[in-house]
Amino acid sequence: MGTDKIVTLFRYKRWIDSETLQAIKSVDASANAEKRHLTLRLMNHIYVVDMIFRANVTGQKHAWTALNTPETPSADELLTKMTECTEWYIQHVDSMTPADLVETIKFQFVDGGQGEMNAVDMLNHVLFHGTYHRGAVGWLLSESGITPPKDVLTVFLRDHNHV
Repeated sequence: MGTDKIVTLFRYKRWIDSETLQAIKSVDASANAEKRHLTLRLMNHIYVVDMIFRANVTGQKHAWTALNTPETPSADELLTKMTECTEWYIQHVDSMTPADLVETIKFQFVDGGQGEMNAVDMLNHVLFHGTYHRGAVGWLLSESGITPPKDVLTVFLRDHNHV
């Protein structure tokens, strides 16, 4: 897969993260406080892992010691942070060469174990990891009376893939 396709997938991620956070803002916080909180915890977890792998893919150390933060950011805070992080990925991938994508990078997992992956596998992890957790968020949104956004690539490609 070339960098142009990976950039498209990160544009999809940027779009659906935003749509999901907008939907979370619609949840009645008094009637569904626990579910709303959990949706934000899951989205924050996605962000933290995105940031960890941002450091990993560039071969840099990071200061993250857990896969989530003690505090729970607001949907607006997460929207800003997640958008900035995904914009970074879009720019980074756009500047990569085919050789960069297959470069093996050694890193340390948050739990202390050693890791070794090539860059494209790291990027795919970021993309697929978020999809998994947004699925759980969609379920919680439905249970809270909110129609979750259509978290499918085909909708993005059809309706939102305008550069």
